[in-house]
Amino acid sequence: MYRNALARQLPIDQAAAIDETVHPVVDAEIGKRIKKRRQQLRLSQTALGAAVGVSFQQIQKYERGANRVSAATLYEMAKSLDVPIGYFFEALHGPRSSTNEELDRKASLREDFVATDEGQRLVDAFMIMPKKMRPRVISLISAFENDE
Repeated sequence: MYRNALARQLPIDQAAAIDETVHPVVDAEIGKRIKKRRQQLRLSQTALGAAVGVSFQQIQKYERGANRVSAATLYEMAKSLDVPIGYFFEALHGPRSSTNEELDRKASLREDFVATDEGQRLVDAFMIMPKKMRPRVISLISAFENDE
């Protein structure tokens, strides 16, 4: 709605520029969020595709941001991935303040790592470890970073 109202106010070439610059960023971010959540749940692209009624190739295209996800498909994905629909748009809030930029970058790196198989295995192993052992493991791992 906002884009359409904005497009009506702009000359045709500027309205086309909005489509070409905004949509790929939004599509790529939504795709990234789909992939991250799918990996966190350890779902295959085939399983997610079956759950929402599309092929695994289509899931690949969504995750790369090559194809735009329809509202109905995004709704089905949210249900299948057990997230609110807003989950896919959380990273698309307007410009961020510079004070939070570094924190946001670190949080994003951590989320990306935890979504990997290696990250999942590390978190799983850490969570079954007795709580009193966790600080020792953290100290051990921290010792490696200072050993350069």
